[in-house]
Amino acid sequence: MTRESRAEWLAAATAALVIALSALFAALRNLSPLSVPAPQSAAAPPAPAVDAARIAAGRAAFERMNCAMCHSIAGRGNPSHPLDGVGSRLDRALLRAWTLGEGEAAAQLGGIAAMKQRNAADPELDALLDYLQQLR
Repeated sequence: MTRESRAEWLAAATAALVIALSALFAALRNLSPLSVPAPQSAAAPPAPAVDAARIAAGRAAFERMNCAMCHSIAGRGNPSHPLDGVGSRLDRALLRAWTLGEGEAAAQLGGIAAMKQRNAADPELDALLDYLQQLR
C-alpha cells in the first residue's frame, strides 16, 4: 500500500466516522422528551379552575427556576423537551414527580433529578404545578 493510498483510505475512514457520529448525535438529541409515560387513564381529568394570578405566579416560578434551560412552552425556551400539552398527558402526581425528579422519574432523569430536587421547598411549587397542569 502506497503512502497516497493510505492517506486516501484514512481520509475516507475519518469522513465516514464523522458522518456516523453526527447521525448518532442527531438521533440522540431528537429523542422524545424523556420518554414521559402516558397516564393510566384514557383522558386526564379536567384541571380545577385556577385564577389568572395563580397561573401568572406559576409562569413566574417557571422562569425563576430556569426551567426554560431544558424545556419550552409555546416555542419559548429549549425546544428539546417541550411542555406544550403536558397537562393533558400527566396527572398532578406525575407532574410533581417529573418536576422534582422523584420516584420513577428520577431513574429516567439521572443526574438532572438532583438539580430538580433543589426546587422542592420553593414556596411557588404548587403554583408552578397549576401552571403546568393548565397546559393542555
